Order: sequence, then C-alpha cells, then structure tokens
Amino acid sequence: MAETIRRLLFIVGSKRPEFYGSLRRTFRGDDTVQIVLDRRRSERRGPRRPGRRPVTRDQRGADRRDQLEIQRQLRSRGYAVVGVPSSDGGALRPSSRT
Repeated sequence: MAETIRRLLFIVGSKRPEFYGSLRRTFRGDDTVQIVLDRRRSERRGPRRPGRRPVTRDQRGADRRDQLEIQRQLRSRGYAVVGVPSSDGGALRPSSRT
C-alpha cells in the first residue's frame, strides 16, 4: 500500500545557497514544506551515546539505504527531496519527486 506524503523536506547542498534562498521564498508560509541547508562536512560516526536503545539490523539497513539515496541526490542535483509520510511516526524517506 502506498504511503501518503504529509510533508516534504528539501535538503539543499551548502554549495547552492542561492537555491536555498529561492526555495525559502517560494515556500514561505507553507507548513507542509521544510527547507534546510546541509551543513555536514563529513560522515559522522561517533561513539555510541549512553541510554540509547540499540538499533535493529533491519532498521539500520533501511536507514542506510535512505541516507545513501539522499547523498546521491545531493551529489547529482545539489539538493535532495525527502517525503515524510503521514502513516509513519516521522521517519524520513527520500521522495521520488524531482
């Protein structure tokens, strides 16, 4: 069954600040769209924080695939679009929209 996308998240690469500004102006006041500037410099793999429950192997695999798709979109287009489904508890999924 297809999930209904409730919100869209645009992640704009740090090398596209003009596009980030344009999207912010275009979607100003639209609470179904969020635009963020990607400020990551490198892959973060720090020590495990105390008190966090372990992630299952299936969750980790799905999260990794989603992250890889977002990274692919950022490299090829300079931005990524992530759909936030209404039936999910807030998990982010790369959108097939271009």
